[in-house]
Amino acid sequence: MGKRKKNNEEGSGKDVGIVMTVSLFLILLTFFILLNSIAVQDDKKVRLAIGSLVGSFGNLKGGLSPMKTGSSIMPASPPISAQEADIEKLITGLEEEINKHADLKKEKGMEILTIGEKALFHQNRHALNPGSITLLKKLGDFINEGEYPVEIVGHTDNLDAEEKGYSSNWELSSLMAVQIQKYFIEKCKVRPERVTAYGYGSQRPVASNDTPESMEKNRRIEIMFKNKSPVYATKMYTEPPSGIFTYKRFNFKVY
Repeated sequence: MGKRKKNNEEGSGKDVGIVMTVSLFLILLTFFILLNSIAVQDDKKVRLAIGSLVGSFGNLKGGLSPMKTGSSIMPASPPISAQEADIEKLITGLEEEINKHADLKKEKGMEILTIGEKALFHQNRHALNPGSITLLKKLGDFINEGEYPVEIVGHTDNLDAEEKGYSSNWELSSLMAVQIQKYFIEKCKVRPERVTAYGYGSQRPVASNDTPESMEKNRRIEIMFKNKSPVYATKMYTEPPSGIFTYKRFNFKVY
């Protein structure tokens, strides 16, 4: 009797171990299915959902309301291009006075033209000054010569934004960038899908903000000419997919 009871207890222990192992695998499988469903949602649906949410809180000026969920508030992503921008050619043609406020640097896959606030705006304002028109016209014409994507990024010093008449430095830097974008699109006829604009406020200084001179360096616009892209990314944007794979209502492009 004692031996039989012991065998029963050992068998029961093995069964419990199997059940726990199977349960663990089922939980992990459910978790990965959930992650997959979140990660591969249709981009359009995600944009519409974000638009509805942002509109309901009224975070954007002239933004969406909950009744206008059919519109997208996400900025259009500029196309990827393997074309190079000969930005040095542009810099050479600028006037000496403008060159004092402009700087060019190269990074992997892009060239960045940094222009000080003085050459474009009135101090701590997002309104363009009249002297900026010549420069912006040359930049717009230069952009129209190519097909590469362009990003415009605004930056400010760390002075209190309310003293400048704005709710935040994020707002001021974004308005600065949008003003440049607006000029390129409206006056220079640059295609809207090629140009993206946004601001970083005072979050990415290039100087200490301890002196008026260093603050001036931080008040700037960066124009990024993204002139190179990985071969696989260029292929994805320039060639049609070889097929479509559908899994649980989600479409995957196959290249």
